[in-house]
Amino acid sequence: MGGVDYNAIGLKAGLEVHQQLDTGKLFCRCPSKLVNREPDFRFTRKLRLAASELGEFDRAALEQFKKGTVYEYEFFNECCCLVECDEEPPKQADRKALEVALKIALMCNAHIFDELIVMRKIVIDGSNVSGFQRTMLIAENGKLDIGNKEIGIQTIVLEEDAARPMKKEGNKIVYRLDRLGIPLIEIATAPQLKTPQEVKLCALKIGELLRRTCKVKRGLGTIRQDINISIANGARIELKGVQELELIDKYVENEVKRQLALLEIKEELAKRGVKEQELVCDCKMLSKLFESTQCKIIASGLKRGKQVFGIKLNKFAGLLGKEVQPGRRFGTELADCIKVRHGLAGLFHSDELPKYGITEREVASVKQALACRAQDAFVLLVTDESTAKKAFETIIERCKIALKGVPEETREALPDGNSCYKRPLPGSARMYPETDIPKTVVSKEMIEQLRKELPLTVEQRLALYKKHGLSEKLANEMKLSNYACFFEELIKQGFDAKRCAVLLLEELKSLERSGFDVENIREEDIVTLLEAERSGFNKDLSLEVLKEKAKHPEKSMNAIIESFKKAGMSEKEVKEIIASIVEKNRKLVLERKERAINALMGEAMSRLRGKVEAKLVASMLKKAIAELLSEN
Repeated sequence: MGGVDYNAIGLKAGLEVHQQLDTGKLFCRCPSKLVNREPDFRFTRKLRLAASELGEFDRAALEQFKKGTVYEYEFFNECCCLVECDEEPPKQADRKALEVALKIALMCNAHIFDELIVMRKIVIDGSNVSGFQRTMLIAENGKLDIGNKEIGIQTIVLEEDAARPMKKEGNKIVYRLDRLGIPLIEIATAPQLKTPQEVKLCALKIGELLRRTCKVKRGLGTIRQDINISIANGARIELKGVQELELIDKYVENEVKRQLALLEIKEELAKRGVKEQELVCDCKMLSKLFESTQCKIIASGLKRGKQVFGIKLNKFAGLLGKEVQPGRRFGTELADCIKVRHGLAGLFHSDELPKYGITEREVASVKQALACRAQDAFVLLVTDESTAKKAFETIIERCKIALKGVPEETREALPDGNSCYKRPLPGSARMYPETDIPKTVVSKEMIEQLRKELPLTVEQRLALYKKHGLSEKLANEMKLSNYACFFEELIKQGFDAKRCAVLLLEELKSLERSGFDVENIREEDIVTLLEAERSGFNKDLSLEVLKEKAKHPEKSMNAIIESFKKAGMSEKEVKEIIASIVEKNRKLVLERKERAINALMGEAMSRLRGKVEAKLVASMLKKAIAELLSEN
């Protein structure tokens, strides 16, 4: 957004970064893995809203409850249990997940609480079968250096991830339970970010901090950023679900543009002298005006038994068409609200007509029927009467808010850098203590032990890797890899750094790309293989060993290695194969002499790969060529 003085408009932003941890599920002992197949069984629930301990209803939860949605859940035996179904009490928080969260708190110099208490956060959108999300506050008052300044870390929270929404069928949403319960760490910064670029820089730094632990999941959907944004005279909005890091600054720029545009609308309405009492929900049926319409949307709706309804918006002419975000107008804001609250696909408004097959004559007829003056706008809906009245009440409510400026709300991030209305901002009435999980005591001894295990910084890692002879390419790939901590342990155990890096970064990744489940290969399996190589095991066989372990995790690594040792060839057998290759290519050898080895090596390895080390094959081939040349 060129030319905007973010300091002058009072931009304040803060980040809430949610990152999945690569451990078991948080409140049961199921593995954290996603499944893409038909479920083992399904069940259906309807969720009810309960008041908090204060006797109050959370406004965001209340709006969701009014929709009356039905939820269907898909269950998978390998990663779900009765805890996910809300049929069994949750277990104590996963120890490894808790340790990762505590390490991150230490890396932020945050104040860690002596006792950790699990809370229930009311969520009745179906994403949790129980109707609430379990969450525990780990630490507060930390700090993070983002390069140009230090940012406060307000809270560090460990919570369970939600179920995966798969599809919506009418009034039913289908969720998959594989993701439910995967540990999420949430890092919330203070609202000290003053430009879109600072927000992006802070997100990058938090991402680096998390990846240094080597215990975070990777890939689309494993990390989600929420951005809290406000400007002077505007309001705080929570922008949910930002996944594309490169677009973070654009999201902030577009939200600033939106709030400035809404403030301009407020000023214009004040100039026109619009009062709240002038905005009334006087809904009129207008179907007769469109009996011969060329508008396909309206004609189709009338054929299906729907009707056309309209209301007048006093003195709103020209404002519904005002751009508030790139390609999105104030009329779009109204459409977003009725879509979320009432399931309507859209609306027509006077600032965009005639269009969509609606003629000037039809527009004039509507204005006459609604008694619109020059400064008045109108909105049309094609639906049933009950839904129309509710939707128009929502539109009137949103227009009254426009008289005051910018509403506080939660908005959903769209792929193009814009956002749309999602729900009201949640209040404090949705949190209450979890009664099924005892508190967790964090001892000084535990903290001191974790402090000794804190991961190296990126700079420390690069210096260490360079010292051990890693190339710049391998060092940069390893520095924030989930293998980094394990790699450093292997170095301490005396294994060759380059060999370990190639195995972890290249060989395992090539197996994964080929469809092998590398999660079946544990760290102890890698150590066993490297020890075997150090004792003389043929490295050319290692990739085949890893494949076998990935396919058959129930087999021990030692047993797999022994089976491949037995499948090797005797030196006599190798000599006979190499001798036959040299004799077959006698003419080529006599012409090229020692240079013929390059041509013959390919043929030899195609017959001996996986059975004999390449170094030995090359040595024996060179010797056989020399013997043939000496005879001739």
